[in-house]
Amino acid sequence: MINHKRIMSVAGHRGDSYNYFENTMTAFEAAYKAGADMIETDVRLSTDLELVLIHDERVDRTTNARGKVSEKSFSELRELNAGNEISPERIPTLEELLIFACDKDLTLNIEIKEYFTAENEKRATLCIEKVLELIEKYGMGERILINSFDAAVLEYVYKKHGKKYMLHGFYPYWEMGNVKINPDEYLYCACVFQIKNKENFDYLISRGIEPWVGASITQKDALEACIKNGAKLVTTNNPSDAISKINQIKI
Repeated sequence: MINHKRIMSVAGHRGDSYNYFENTMTAFEAAYKAGADMIETDVRLSTDLELVLIHDERVDRTTNARGKVSEKSFSELRELNAGNEISPERIPTLEELLIFACDKDLTLNIEIKEYFTAENEKRATLCIEKVLELIEKYGMGERILINSFDAAVLEYVYKKHGKKYMLHGFYPYWEMGNVKINPDEYLYCACVFQIKNKENFDYLISRGIEPWVGASITQKDALEACIKNGAKLVTTNNPSDAISKINQIKI
């Protein structure tokens, strides 16, 4: 269970991705220094099945190369520059982030990007198992959320481990794919789309699921409205800015 230390907790979306290159150790460290309660990141598998932290299916947008993450070896991915010429960055591994976080007052939200599509079921299963193995290795089980837009990923964890791990989904539930089990059964929290509809927040709260909101919520009045509706956390690209605005809100 997450101990919310302010009226709305703050998660660094891919780290402090407003001021630094997303999903890099520099961005993660900066989010922590800014006071973020949580770091959100994305995990994929290299072709030789190493867990790397990168959002897109391809490396084109965030590195100096082109091609699919799944078609590059770990060593090839490590040679890429995820920053720029002035501030070079490596694509980090999940293990590097866990090592950084394990001795800090910090929660991690790991979005699994390997989905249970017809041709990718084996990789998705391996990804989940390798993620959970590392979480246990570093004793982070109670400070980790598993997150995915593919409900099959969350259902896999739930069917195998029950509610041992906090599971993060999206609401309305049709925002997720492959929904076979009612997410009411297993979700710890859900990121609310359509935030102007208070009924979305009320529905989750009535089922014991924490409502969260996403990185598009940046203005103080919008943050305040979400807090009044029951939102417990915002995922943000700019943690220091969000914290400053939240600290000004009086409920």
